[in-house]
Amino acid sequence: MTDDCLLPDDLENLEELICRSLTRMASPFESFKLIRIVLKGLREITGSARADLLLYQDDMNVLFFSETIAAGAPDKHESQISIAGSKNSAPVEALAGGHTVLVEDVRNSAVLSLSQGSRTLLAIPIVYGEHVHGVLNMEHALPDAYDSDTVRWAEAAATLLSVLLEHSFLEERLFHANQQLIDRMTKAASETDPGFRAHAERVSLIAVAIASQLGLSDDLVHAVRDSGYLHDVGKSGVSRNILVKPGNLTDDEFKEVRRHPILGRFLLKPLGFKPAVIEGVANHHERWDGNGYPRGIAGEEIPITGRILAVAEAFDVMTSDQPYRSKLSEKEALEEIRNKAGSQFDPKVVDALTQIDVSELEKA
Repeated sequence: MTDDCLLPDDLENLEELICRSLTRMASPFESFKLIRIVLKGLREITGSARADLLLYQDDMNVLFFSETIAAGAPDKHESQISIAGSKNSAPVEALAGGHTVLVEDVRNSAVLSLSQGSRTLLAIPIVYGEHVHGVLNMEHALPDAYDSDTVRWAEAAATLLSVLLEHSFLEERLFHANQQLIDRMTKAASETDPGFRAHAERVSLIAVAIASQLGLSDDLVHAVRDSGYLHDVGKSGVSRNILVKPGNLTDDEFKEVRRHPILGRFLLKPLGFKPAVIEGVANHHERWDGNGYPRGIAGEEIPITGRILAVAEAFDVMTSDQPYRSKLSEKEALEEIRNKAGSQFDPKVVDALTQIDVSELEKA
């Protein structure tokens, strides 16, 4: 989350907070950062003692506390609320009834507060379509603290939270589906190239470390990880005899091997992988000086995922035994890669690699 997303100073400006939040939804990894900003904004604008996001876990029939923004240290409470065992709870009533619950003064109600000293309670179900995500809960130390405008804007914020949570939920499902695809595709590729899986895992590990060292966003780090696993998946369309052939390849054999980035793009694109993953696979043999393949693009025209994978793969290939030569030491490989910074490799990516202890990565 960038620093320019400032909290509004009154209820009328809450609309601006909601609009700004919606513009930042492109990244699923931002969802819970945005949720904290929304909760903090609601609490501070309304002067509430606390604002909570409680997520519904249907298999256990409980609400568990995901985020709590409180004026001071929140009172100790259980990590979850049982739906069946907490009938006198505003969040449970809101969830069970599917409607907003407003308690103007707990002294005149059987409903209990979550914090000692709270007088006004507000609980709003967070629902996206038919998917029940949880409850937005707010409490105030004064009675009759939430007027109709406050309730209306809190309900608008609950709608925003439902969109953010649904976005995160769908991305998580997509992530697990992609991981299953990656496992199947690496298994299939390993049947053609026996060393594929181990090489892919090492390249992914090194590439993620480089991406993190460069300070890339969570989205790109995850894309680098996935494209690391899949960078050579196009080799499943290359003859096994060529892939395991000792010695030099003929010109025709080398042309067939050079097709694997394009084959990788064709394999992944229909499967719903994110563009950054596909671009890493398709461009990991491009060179900084433009003499790579398959497109011969140069410099920052090459997507960052491709530039990182080029360095990570080169390092792993150099430090592993190959049919055509023995492996180099890590020191020798780093020196060779440094010598090619600015020609074959992006100098910034090379610099990031030199700041990583690769031997420690393999132990982790």
